[in-house]
Amino acid sequence: MNQRCFPLPEASITEPDNHPVRHWLERHPDLSAGLSASQQAALARLVPLLLCGEQSAIHVFHTEYSRQESSQFYLAQIEADERLHELALQRLLQQLPEYSKLHRLKRYAQLFYARIQQDSDSVARHFYTISQLDACVCVLMNAVANSSIKGTAAAGLFSLIKRDEARHVSIARRHAVRLQSDIYEQPPGGFNIHQGLVDLLRQQENAFQVLSIDTGVLFQRLLQMAPASDSDIKGAA
Repeated sequence: MNQRCFPLPEASITEPDNHPVRHWLERHPDLSAGLSASQQAALARLVPLLLCGEQSAIHVFHTEYSRQESSQFYLAQIEADERLHELALQRLLQQLPEYSKLHRLKRYAQLFYARIQQDSDSVARHFYTISQLDACVCVLMNAVANSSIKGTAAAGLFSLIKRDEARHVSIARRHAVRLQSDIYEQPPGGFNIHQGLVDLLRQQENAFQVLSIDTGVLFQRLLQMAPASDSDIKGAA
């Protein structure tokens, strides 16, 4: 049974057959191979959070592609990437033990992503925020890929997803500017997504520690990624 934080819309385009994530799934049917029981239990608590993020992203890029009347094909391509990520993480989760508090974990994740939507007073602001969130996801994926599970099929999957997300960061930033050229001069929203993400992840701090991830270092880095001003992001875009 698949885990859903959000129901998925019909795909805008067919997912590519030559995507590296698809090839990885074909080569590694058992993504839990090489993981100890404790590592599997830890990932069973972290993967659902990542899945909620992928499902939220599918909605964001699908909705915007539809709103643009299919004129911005790169949005559909990112949606296809996110669908493959979602498929892969679903497969991994199905091969892990079920987390007893999954329902509560999903609820917290749903509230986090809903808050991002609610705090965005424009589509441009939403993509501005998504670009920051995707940058945080890259850091998170990299930390898990290089944790005590390094060298396993699951770690390889996280590395591939991180590579895609890094590309999505720059695309989301450019799209925000395309929608509103002065988006970086606008005052930031009231919801600090960096603090919100750390608060969400902190609830699973023990799972990170099982994977030998220093949560103090990880959380501090995520918090430091919040720009001191919008011009800081503009310079990185």
